[in-house]
Amino acid sequence: MKSPEDVHALLWAEEMLKDVSLLAVRGTGDMALVPYDENAGLGLQKFHKPLATFSFANHTIQIRQDWRQLGVAAVVWDAAVVLSTYLEMGAVELRGCSAVELGAGTGLVGIVAALLGAHVTITDRKVALEFLKSNVEANLPPHIQPKAVVKELTWGQNLGSYSSGEFDLILGADIIYLEETFSDLLQTLDHLCSNNSIILLACRIRYERDNDFLVMLERRFTVRKVHYDPEKDVHVYKAQKRNQREDL
Repeated sequence: MKSPEDVHALLWAEEMLKDVSLLAVRGTGDMALVPYDENAGLGLQKFHKPLATFSFANHTIQIRQDWRQLGVAAVVWDAAVVLSTYLEMGAVELRGCSAVELGAGTGLVGIVAALLGAHVTITDRKVALEFLKSNVEANLPPHIQPKAVVKELTWGQNLGSYSSGEFDLILGADIIYLEETFSDLLQTLDHLCSNNSIILLACRIRYERDNDFLVMLERRFTVRKVHYDPEKDVHVYKAQKRNQREDL
């Protein structure tokens, strides 16, 4: 497994390629990266802002960011914004729903789900929990805070802390990026889902490995795309466990 520092560096490089819109240009036998838009680099500044402000569910949400300390776990990615928007559209009934957010990072998606009426378990690795909890507590009114629990979940490892099929809704924003985590992520999804659970995953399709994960997911779940944001180039996929009869 890559260290957290390696993961941060990898994701930072990929995000630069995505947001700065670099073009690969062949020169004299070498591959050079040339900025397509000289002003596009300004978009990277969003990761270094201490606060990112959003409006969801009739609430102003201010998410604290800290790239220097926690890297990718402490900034708001476009997929989280798109998935939050999709939830606010009302495509899924959230009132009274038992939901879990995987790899929550800043917690934006889980916060929005709680504001929309869900009982949410907002999860990430242990190193990110204190930061995650601070954002959740700062953005949920006192009467809603009991509906949101921040809890450790490392994919494929501490699943015994969660009941099998415990959640109605599983949420994930931009959690498909490292091929070596795919097996653990699939195991986690399989454990948390009942036959009636719904999975919503928001992601960019950056590389072939991202499509490879969707193929792996389709072996255990029915998968379909339910939303696409062309401006942010983010897809939202809905998945449910396959009926055993379908596989016969």
